[in-house]
Amino acid sequence: MHFDPNGFPGNSLFWEMLKTYFEWMDQPVKIILIGFVLVMLYYCAKGSIKERCFYGIYFAVLVVICLNPWIARYLVDKWGFFTRYFRFFWLIPVSMGYSYFFVQMYKKCDEKKRVVLYVIIAVLFIYSCYLLMKETKFSDIYTGDTQPNTGMIPVDNIYKVEDDLIEASYIIEKDSGDSATLKKTLYDRAVYIEMRTYDPALIPIVNYGDFPKYDATTAINNNDWFALMCIFYTGQETGLDSSVMNSELLKTTMSNIDCQYVMLYKDNPYYDIWTSSFQSLGDAGRFTILKIK
Repeated sequence: MHFDPNGFPGNSLFWEMLKTYFEWMDQPVKIILIGFVLVMLYYCAKGSIKERCFYGIYFAVLVVICLNPWIARYLVDKWGFFTRYFRFFWLIPVSMGYSYFFVQMYKKCDEKKRVVLYVIIAVLFIYSCYLLMKETKFSDIYTGDTQPNTGMIPVDNIYKVEDDLIEASYIIEKDSGDSATLKKTLYDRAVYIEMRTYDPALIPIVNYGDFPKYDATTAINNNDWFALMCIFYTGQETGLDSSVMNSELLKTTMSNIDCQYVMLYKDNPYYDIWTSSFQSLGDAGRFTILKIK
């Protein structure tokens, strides 16, 4: 989700979220979802009374409570559901729907037709394995920011997260003095994937640690502080006059951002500017931990 919900008033926010989610889906996921909708429509039209009641009522409740533009607006504005609203889609019983469909097909088929069904299921299974293992073994499995992605790699510590993150968390918690208090911390997706399981009190400034791309000149001219923060943190240099990227601009930028700590990569091109602008609490492997407020 990389857009400002305040830029879409009323019900337009709901439709923009649907559009964004669908655009982010891989092609196989879109096919699976469309196929599932067709299966559900089949049962609503041709199914037994029990099947029609189950799937029809289920989807009616889902639409009224979750997939409802007015409810979406309320949950986003009053409950802060913007970054989590998409999880309502997990309530759609895709696996259960397909499983039930194939079981019913199996019951209705004779021996010869069952062979065809076995082949279809085998092809789908092999294809799902391919999606997981394409390019390299288990290429979609995250194995840590510092480890080559060669599959499932054991982690030595009992927490099963990278040592650098454990050390960074310790430094920040020690400075804050309260492990339960939420600490708004600047880090990227590589950190987010593991930090959320180890220390959820270190919440990301950037949703999911996914940094959008910004035009540096436009960001500077418009005093777009969030964009400037992203440029400084990601080390963007293209299209920039290095002379304007200085400590004064960084301090002004961060004074307009509700951020308490930064997990700064030591190879960041603006590393010296960051460390000269804010207090360093210590090093954690490839990171230097800075205190902003």
